[in-house]
Amino acid sequence: MIALIFFFLQQNPTYAVGTWPKYGATLENTHLQLMRGAMFSTPYVKWSYVTEHHVESFGSTVADVDGDGNVEVVVGNVYKKLFCLNGSTGILKWSYTTAGNVDSSPAIADVDGDGNLEVVVGSEKVYCFNGSTGIPKWSYVTGSTVESSPAIADLDGDGNIEVVIGSYDNKVYCINGLTGTLKWSHTTGGQMLWVAPAIADVDGDGTLEVVIGSNDYRVYCLNGSTGTTKWNYMAGYYVESSPAIADVDGDGNLEVVVGSEDNKVHCLNGSTGTQKWNYVTGNDIYSSPAIADVDRDGSIEVIVGGIDSVLYCLNGSTGIPKWSYSAPSYIHRGVSVADIDGDNKIEILASNHSDTLFSLNGEDGSLLWERQLAFDIHDITIADIDNDGCVELVVGTAGDSTIWALDDMTGATNCGCMGVEESSVNSGQLSVNAKLEVLRNKIYLSVPNNPPQADFASLNNVESKVSLTIYDLCGRLKQVLYSGSLTKGNYTFTPDIKVNGIYFVKLTTGTFKETKKLILMK
Repeated sequence: MIALIFFFLQQNPTYAVGTWPKYGATLENTHLQLMRGAMFSTPYVKWSYVTEHHVESFGSTVADVDGDGNVEVVVGNVYKKLFCLNGSTGILKWSYTTAGNVDSSPAIADVDGDGNLEVVVGSEKVYCFNGSTGIPKWSYVTGSTVESSPAIADLDGDGNIEVVIGSYDNKVYCINGLTGTLKWSHTTGGQMLWVAPAIADVDGDGTLEVVIGSNDYRVYCLNGSTGTTKWNYMAGYYVESSPAIADVDGDGNLEVVVGSEDNKVHCLNGSTGTQKWNYVTGNDIYSSPAIADVDRDGSIEVIVGGIDSVLYCLNGSTGIPKWSYSAPSYIHRGVSVADIDGDNKIEILASNHSDTLFSLNGEDGSLLWERQLAFDIHDITIADIDNDGCVELVVGTAGDSTIWALDDMTGATNCGCMGVEESSVNSGQLSVNAKLEVLRNKIYLSVPNNPPQADFASLNNVESKVSLTIYDLCGRLKQVLYSGSLTKGNYTFTPDIKVNGIYFVKLTTGTFKETKKLILMK
C-alpha cells in the first residue's frame, strides 16, 4: 500500500516547492501528507498566537520562507493582516496590513526565480511578498475581492512561474510570477467563492491544465498556457469545493473530484469532463476532497465532509461508501490525511463547525482521539514546523482569533516518511555499509574498501549499484543525484534544487537503505 500511495503522488506533476502549500503540498489539492508523526494520543498545544480577528477560512502555509533553516507558519486573518510566525515558538517574525480581508490561504514558492521564497496571497488584490521581510515585491489589482487561494506553477513550460487565482469578478487570473503582470484571464458565469485552483495535466497531452469551480454551477478545465476552455461540467448548484485531481479508479488516467451545493460529490473524467460517478449526500458539500489509499486495500478512496455532519469515505472507482463518521456538527472545511501516529497506517484529520478537532482510523472511520480548542476550527495543516523530523498540526479558530500548533506528547524525532525508508535496514548479514553524510549543501558518499557481497562487490575494484535521490518532505522525488555503478572511494554530490528548504537524501544499494535530512540553504 505504501508504494501505491507513493506511485500515486509521483504520477501527478508539481512544479512549485513549498513545505506545505494549501492542500497537501501538491497542486492537485489531494490533502495527502506523507511525512509521519507520533500523535498516538491527544496532542498538546505547542504554542498559540492570537490575531486581531478570526483567522482565514482556509489553511495556514508552512515553509522556510526566509532561508534560515527554520520553518515559518504564514497565515492571514479577516481583519486585513498577514502574519509570519516562527514555526517552533509561534513568535511573530513579520506582519503586513493589507487593504482588505485575507481569507485566501498563502502559497509559497520562488515565483521570480531569484533563489528565495516569496509569499503570494489574495485580499483586495493579489500580493507577492518577500518571504524574509514581508515587504511587497509586486501586487496585481483584479476586478474585485480575492478570496481564492493561489496555485503556483510553470503553466506554459517557458521556465518561468505563473500564479493562478480566482476573484469575485467572475474571472480566473494567470499572473507572471516575476513581474506581477497579467498573462491571461478567463471569465466564467459566476463568482469564484472560496475555491482554490487545481493544476495538473488532466488529459495527458503533455501540458498543464487549470481546474476550478464556479458559482455558475460549473467546473472549468482551462488550458494552462492560454486560459481557453478545454471542457466544463455542469453541476446542480454552486461549486465552492476546491477540486482534487488523481487517478482514483486505477485506469491510468486522471480524474477530477469535487463537491457541490447540489449535495453531491462528483467524479469527472479528466480528459473530457464527463461524469464517471456521483454520490448524493444529505446536504451541501463545501469541503474539498482528500484522496489516498486510506484503508490499505490497494485502491484509492475519496474522503469528504458534508453539511449533513457526516464524513464520507468513498470508493474511488465507484463512489460507493466504504464507511462514514457522524460528527457533532457540520463539516465545512477540507480534511487532511497522514500517518500522524507513526504506525504505518493512514489517519484522517478533520474538524467540524464547533470546537473539536478529531483523528479517525483510515481503515474503518473509528475515532482515535479528539481535541477541543475553540469555536469553528478551520482547515488543518500537517507539517514539520519545528525541524524535529515529525509532523505537527496547525489550525486556526474563528471564535477566539487564534492560531494553534499541536504536537505529540512524547517529544519524538525523525519519524520519517511513508514511501521513503527513513533509516538504515540491516538484514543481519551486513557488517559494513556505505557512509552517507550531508553537510553545507553538499552530499558525501563513501563506498567502503571491502564491503560484503550483499551490498557491494567483494573485490575492491569491482563496481556496485548505487541509487542516490532527493525527496521533499511529502515524499515526492525532486532529483536523482546518481543511479548506476560506483567503485570504492569517496564521492561528492551537489543538489540541483533552486529553492531553499528541508529535504530527504536517500541512499539505496543492495539491501542497505539510509535516509538523512538535507537543509538546503544557498
